[in-house]
Amino acid sequence: MKGHDYAGGGLYFVTICAHRNAGNIFADEAVKAIVEECWQKIPEHFPNVEAKDFVVMPDHIHGIVRMVGAAGAKDFSPALAKGARPRGTSRTLGSVVRGFKIGVSKWVRQNRAVQDVWHRDYYDIIVRSSEAERNIAEYIQMNPWKCVQQFGSGLRGIGNPTLWSAEKLGVLCSRNAPHIGHLPNTDVYFGGWHSPKEKEILEWLLENKKRIIACLAWDLERAAMVPGFAEALQENRMLVLEMQNRDGDLAAAEQRNRFVIENSDKLFVPHTTPGGMLDKLLKQYRK
Repeated sequence: MKGHDYAGGGLYFVTICAHRNAGNIFADEAVKAIVEECWQKIPEHFPNVEAKDFVVMPDHIHGIVRMVGAAGAKDFSPALAKGARPRGTSRTLGSVVRGFKIGVSKWVRQNRAVQDVWHRDYYDIIVRSSEAERNIAEYIQMNPWKCVQQFGSGLRGIGNPTLWSAEKLGVLCSRNAPHIGHLPNTDVYFGGWHSPKEKEILEWLLENKKRIIACLAWDLERAAMVPGFAEALQENRMLVLEMQNRDGDLAAAEQRNRFVIENSDKLFVPHTTPGGMLDKLLKQYRK
């Protein structure tokens, strides 16, 4: 903003984008870790600066920065590259962003075949009220799981995409199942969660903070409205996949069950109704 004193105190919502040549550079877990480390260390290198809420997206970052008087950069030593100093000596928000970028860029250039890490500039919004700060902090916290990601073949999802690569236990259970007793331990529980017993299992998994993949009969926009889903998504322990057929009929349920069977590493099927849809479907795969 023209005329604004970026060297004085103030609260800013900052967005910094990756260079177009870097692609989804921050989806790399090691790079993401360095980005987070450099952000957390901003106060160590810039007195009177608070690095507040922060999130790393595949190709950009969001963060809130509080400037308490002049930034006063001392020595921005990026992670794993001690002793480096920024060229500029300005005491502005820009110097903070520049120092942060330097820390990330040096590590990436030394450890990845990427030279152009960041887009040239950054975007900032002046946060003028505590209410605005709360709203932005909430947006930052919700932003990662709201990012719709493509998994190929028209499959879309929100949440933690790394769960798709984990070992998945497919959970399938017919209607009117009796008490099932012990639930096997696994890395990720995977299901359509539509029969009454499956819904009961899902409720238990959510309450006990287990890692879950759900392929539901609804669109992604409704996912956060399911009790317990928003918390699980925010805590990075859930992935919600959107099925192409989102009808609530038996045919759609069969397609979701087939999807679970075909994409699970193991299956847990505590009960099937003889001659029912699930029973017939499992027999097809056992042949």
